[in-house]
Amino acid sequence: MVNKFGSLSLQGKSIGKLTFAGRNLVGANADVAVVMLNVNNTLNTENVTPQAGFDFSIAFGTPLKLIDAKIIAGTARSNQRNGARVATKTGTLLTMSDTSTDTLPEEDYDAVFVSGKDKTVHGRVRSADAFDSHDLVLFRVTPNYKTDNRGEVARDDYDEPIISNYQFNFIQQSKSGDVGNDDNIVRILVDPAESERLQAGLKPGDKLVPQGLKFAFAGNDATDWTVYADTLVALDEKATDKPASNQSKTTTNQADKAKG
Repeated sequence: MVNKFGSLSLQGKSIGKLTFAGRNLVGANADVAVVMLNVNNTLNTENVTPQAGFDFSIAFGTPLKLIDAKIIAGTARSNQRNGARVATKTGTLLTMSDTSTDTLPEEDYDAVFVSGKDKTVHGRVRSADAFDSHDLVLFRVTPNYKTDNRGEVARDDYDEPIISNYQFNFIQQSKSGDVGNDDNIVRILVDPAESERLQAGLKPGDKLVPQGLKFAFAGNDATDWTVYADTLVALDEKATDKPASNQSKTTTNQADKAKG
């Protein structure tokens, strides 16, 4: 399966201000108790599966903090027969007076988790949980075409198919000799203009490092995750500090918007 990642570490504080809204039951059999949280004093909510022993009797509106959180593939109640999965958040929910913090250092959360066509940011995640960004070897680039409301390829005024983005397909070099591993393919989507600029000098076997990573959850029978990147940089160019600095600024700015 393409982009089959077990889980991504999520920085709880990057989601925004969290307050207790109540208890909900989810899962295939409606037997998993989750905490409903209001985000940034809005009507937007997040469901989080909390640690064992969490006190669901606390008062509505109690401020909470989320640490050591993860986003995993959970079972979809409404479409489970078709194998659909949903993004499920787990972690430790504590009162604001508790001094505990994330086990991972802040700089490890180097990417963002997004949703929707506009790629709305929902917090920072750790890309290293998915793959080593310095371990990617390119083997194929293909276009994804925009479709209309009938599912047919959309065309421009010149009757040319409209490309929505390009798939950059990679093998993880450290796993390339493992013939029994079918889950070592990483597919990263890049916008058309940037893709066309990049492709001019590329060839199979090139080692590229993605910059400005964004992860979205797909949860279908082909892939669990969709991965976007602002651009790709040759591994030998990554020896300089500038690309890493640019990526840090990109993901920081995106995550800051999620805080409101």
